[in-house]
Amino acid sequence: MVRPSLSCFVAMPFGLTLGDVGDSATHEAVLTAVLHEAERDHPAGTVVPLPFRWDRDDLRARQLRKEAL
Repeated sequence: MVRPSLSCFVAMPFGLTLGDVGDSATHEAVLTAVLHEAERDHPAGTVVPLPFRWDRDDLRARQLRKEAL
C-alpha cells in the first residue's frame, strides 16, 4: 500500500480542485491552505480535509441524487 506523506482533501468536483474557472480568490485560498499544511508536522499517510466545498447545485450533483433526468 502506498501512503503519501501528506495529502489535502478539497471537496470540489474533479477538474475544479481549486474552485470555479476564473475564481482567483478561491484558487489562492486553496493553495495557501495547502502550503500552510505542508509547513506543519503530520504523520505519514495523513489526509487533511480542508474547509472548501463546492456549493453549486449543478446537474451532476442532481443526477447523483437521482433528481434530474
